[in-house]
Amino acid sequence: MSIKVRVGTRQDIDALVDVECSDVEKWYHFSSTGRGDATSYEELSTLERTMHGGPWMDPSALARYWKTIEQLGIIPLVAEIEGKVVGHLDAIISNELPLGHFLYLDVLMVHKDYRRRGVARTLIEEAENLARLRKAGFMLVQPQQYEGPSGLTYRSCGFEKAFDAYELQTPVDHPNTPSGVQLISIPQVQEPPVKTHAMVCGWYNISAKTWYYGVNPDLESLRFFSCSTLALSAIADQGIYFLHLGQNRFDHSKGSLSLWSPTPSNQRELHDAFQAAKASASWLGIETLTTKTIERYVPTLEKMGFKVGSRVEPYLTKDIDRPSP
Repeated sequence: MSIKVRVGTRQDIDALVDVECSDVEKWYHFSSTGRGDATSYEELSTLERTMHGGPWMDPSALARYWKTIEQLGIIPLVAEIEGKVVGHLDAIISNELPLGHFLYLDVLMVHKDYRRRGVARTLIEEAENLARLRKAGFMLVQPQQYEGPSGLTYRSCGFEKAFDAYELQTPVDHPNTPSGVQLISIPQVQEPPVKTHAMVCGWYNISAKTWYYGVNPDLESLRFFSCSTLALSAIADQGIYFLHLGQNRFDHSKGSLSLWSPTPSNQRELHDAFQAAKASASWLGIETLTTKTIERYVPTLEKMGFKVGSRVEPYLTKDIDRPSP
């Protein structure tokens, strides 16, 4: 059995949707209050289908997402067996603070009927070849489950634990925007500040992709769930801080925060930037802010009033010059 890996194209959209949907046992309706009754795939709207796993669950949604793939430089690796698409792995070359130049492995999926045949391993090995070609120093991934199939697969390919990740939260408490901070909207055309600013919190993806979704929110989803987002620059005396805020889809009293800080940061101004973020969250009716970060930034966030809620799946890494087992 020969597994062929190539770069995917728009012509692969239907096949990629088939791969992703193979893992869904039941489909459900969704409303602004949450998950509803079970139903068939055909009865669901495009948005409801994406609620089961993102744009890969619907051809029209994936066609729209392909523009994001092109804009972010995502490389969609596709695996074939005898001409049939049986798996895919999205890879992103990034050069950002504080990590440097690396290849991020974003979305990995193998068709349910073709697992345990070496498809995932072949995709990962091809990603390593790509990283070597693009002169990336290492590969990085956050598996869905460290002790589950995805984590075990990556570790069998030579990946090791790099650092832990955590979810944190803080009450908003309706503070005022500090007098030394000016807030202005971030335009969609503004380039992500990934080489000048570190993403202190908001580690839902790598910095460039988190930034993209903050300034290009899914307007259809916002309308459907009646929630709001903000993308703001917090201008202080010595630096500019960037923050993205969004209401939870099902509970608008909760929201998420991503914040970028110049490096090195001024601790007083960083504190003011977080206070400005909380003030902005209060404008949206958010009472509790949640975020996600890596272990190096946990002490900073604790100083800003956040408390660790839980530890989530760690990041794994593999140096490019380290051979696979």
